[in-house]
Amino acid sequence: MNSLQPITPNLPAIRERPLRADAAAERSDMRRLLGVALRHIWLATGVAAAVFLLVVLVFAQMTPVYTASGSLLIDKRRENLAQAQQGPQSLLPPDTSAIDTEVEVVRSRALAESVVRKLKLYQDPEFNTKLRRGWFGPAPTPPATPDASTLARVTDVFQNHFQARRAGLTYVIQVSASSTSPEKAATLVNTLISSYLERQLQTKLSAVARANKELGANVEQLRGQAEVAEARVQEYKNANNLFSAQGATMAEQEVSTLNQQIAAAKADRAEKEARLNAALAQVRRGSGGADIGAALGSDTIRELRSQEAATSIRLAQLKADFKADYPEVKRTQAQLNDIRGQVQLEINRILSSLRADAQAAAQREASLLGSRGQAQGGLAANNQAQVGLVGLQQRADAARQIYDGYLNRAKQVAVEGSLQQSDATVNSAAAAPVRPSSPNKKLGAAVAALLAMLAAGVSVLVAELWNRGVRSRDDVERTLGVPFAGVLPELASVTPFKLKRQDGAAPDYLVAHPFSGFAEAFRNLRAFLLLADRSGLAKLVAITSAVPREGKSTTSLCLARTLALSGARVAIVDCDLRQRGLTKLVDGPKVGLIEVATKGVPLNEAMVVDEKSGLWILSAGGGQGPLPHDLFSRPETDDVLRELVAHFDHVILDTPPILGVADARIIAAKADRTLYIVQWNKTPMRAAQSAVDILRECGANLSGAVLSKVNVKQQARYGYGDSSDYFHYYRDYYLAAS
Repeated sequence: MNSLQPITPNLPAIRERPLRADAAAERSDMRRLLGVALRHIWLATGVAAAVFLLVVLVFAQMTPVYTASGSLLIDKRRENLAQAQQGPQSLLPPDTSAIDTEVEVVRSRALAESVVRKLKLYQDPEFNTKLRRGWFGPAPTPPATPDASTLARVTDVFQNHFQARRAGLTYVIQVSASSTSPEKAATLVNTLISSYLERQLQTKLSAVARANKELGANVEQLRGQAEVAEARVQEYKNANNLFSAQGATMAEQEVSTLNQQIAAAKADRAEKEARLNAALAQVRRGSGGADIGAALGSDTIRELRSQEAATSIRLAQLKADFKADYPEVKRTQAQLNDIRGQVQLEINRILSSLRADAQAAAQREASLLGSRGQAQGGLAANNQAQVGLVGLQQRADAARQIYDGYLNRAKQVAVEGSLQQSDATVNSAAAAPVRPSSPNKKLGAAVAALLAMLAAGVSVLVAELWNRGVRSRDDVERTLGVPFAGVLPELASVTPFKLKRQDGAAPDYLVAHPFSGFAEAFRNLRAFLLLADRSGLAKLVAITSAVPREGKSTTSLCLARTLALSGARVAIVDCDLRQRGLTKLVDGPKVGLIEVATKGVPLNEAMVVDEKSGLWILSAGGGQGPLPHDLFSRPETDDVLRELVAHFDHVILDTPPILGVADARIIAAKADRTLYIVQWNKTPMRAAQSAVDILRECGANLSGAVLSKVNVKQQARYGYGDSSDYFHYYRDYYLAAS
């Protein structure tokens, strides 16, 4: 394998993590949300405090407004003498539409205008805004009499200062008004209520006056019409013999009586015929009439039956003792036959009586039917005359009813016209309020707190969207599409003591504390590289980043020392000819890569050994002279890299940032593998993605991406779920200097 030729990227598939359970996913999401809040806690706190103080200040500067309340009781059950309809319905309580109508009357502009005129609100600067004192000069003089535009404007302002509404489903109307003066607020409500009552009473009195005038003119005329109509009815009755008693004519009463008698006669005939038919049917069945109901109820039949039974018993005894021709037997047999003959005669007599009764009932019914026919003839004549009477009677009744109604109304208006009352009463008068209704301090505090929380949430959201840095394994694998190589913690976040923030502290700490958590992170990175290429042919490893100051040189040096401390022969080359970060970290010699590639300086003379780890270092070189043009495209540089690969197990190339310097692209294409450094929570996502795209375009074999300078405490608190989240669980495994 030629380690200096660009190779086609053969990225390993990103490891798919197993699906988590729903409960675990929900906990992770909640943890992420909490992490977002913790990341921007100071920003959110500052914005919330500023908004809260601003809203509280606005509420504090508001002018106190007092609201007075009173109420009206609508009672439509009072008799209204101006109404034409009186009766039980007038005493019913008002329905919902009636109460709502009265509410709209209270809200009406006409009523509001009457209050404005009574209280001369057009002279009050609170309602007439043109009277308020301006920035310069005195306030205008109030008008003695308002014009139409001023009255309309003040009325509009007053309507905005009061409210009228129905209290639930009751008959109470609540009226409230607001003003900067508590006494004025109470006066507004009471004046509005009194104006409403006066207007309602005046409306009723006007209606009574109109009714009195109209009733007086019509009563005499209606009385004459009623008398004439009743006289015509009586004359018609006399002329047609329409005499009546108890509300019906004589013919009607006669027909009614005959109908009742005919019904009784029919029932009697039917009963007697039924008895006769039943008796005849029994006789035809061969019973001889012994089981006829009338026979069974006859005392004579019962007596004969008793004698028959006794004679039959005596005859049976004689036949048992004597022969049939015995005289006593013959005599007893003759007695029994005689008794039975008498029974049959009695039954025949009963049947004859039933026939007679049935015939009599039929004759009586026929007689009554004949009498009814004669009575119906007279009734028909009366009915024909009754047709003309109905129209006359209806006109007479109508005239009488109209006259009586008008007469009663006229009497009521004449007697009680001066006792009219309003349909509403003052349920409670308004009193001057003690405390202002606005601004509401509790409401203001609640609004301030709510707006503060909303502003804090918006600020966190904006900050989170604005700062789209790479923060987690998911960002690396899912967004960038690069295998996750590991987490390199910030030294200060994993040491039990504070270190000075200087570039050389981390590499020296790694050597001094090889079993610390910081050193373990680089051993994990070493394991990633070795496991990613089990063939061991990938010796030339380029380390790059998207933008400067992402810890690329520090990471390169720490990784090289970790490889060297494991026993491998390792060389590190500073390929950043402009910044020379590695050279500055190790205070390397002035002779380096530039001199070896361009001036023929032997490689063994330009490289130095790191006494702390046995690492061989090739600085950038060049001193203060001009930089060579396109150094990494020259064959001499390729020769230097081949020689390094031949003598060392691993060669680490510390390259410049990939986005700003073209050298990094050339080096990444020549290297066996490229390790991409992304600074945690700082490198913009778009910049990181652009760098990955460039590496793929230039044919770099991108092994993975590393999150550098990770504050593991914040990372764990933010809840990203990376290996740094569990750092505190493994403190006992790491040994650090005390």
